[in-house]
Amino acid sequence: MTGPVCRGPEPDEIVLTILSDGFTVLYHRPSGQTHMLVEPAPEILAALGQGEADAAELVRRLGRDHGLDSEGDAEAVVSARLAELAELGLVRTS
Repeated sequence: MTGPVCRGPEPDEIVLTILSDGFTVLYHRPSGQTHMLVEPAPEILAALGQGEADAAELVRRLGRDHGLDSEGDAEAVVSARLAELAELGLVRTS
């Protein structure tokens, strides 16, 4: 793996509710905060539910599970979303 390795929240730490129009509401129990997420954040968290990964591995998982095209800037986009999720306390890096 290259780049920082990320871990998502434990399953018992979050409650997800999918709304219409591509919005997902996530309640993060440890912080007591509720977050509104849009693609690809929920998909990234689901991919991290398969185990820790770096951005390149997440692109591979998202390609397999959601048809994400790994060409172009997919890895940069996933890296940016990981950084945002880390700032929210939803992803931990090592």
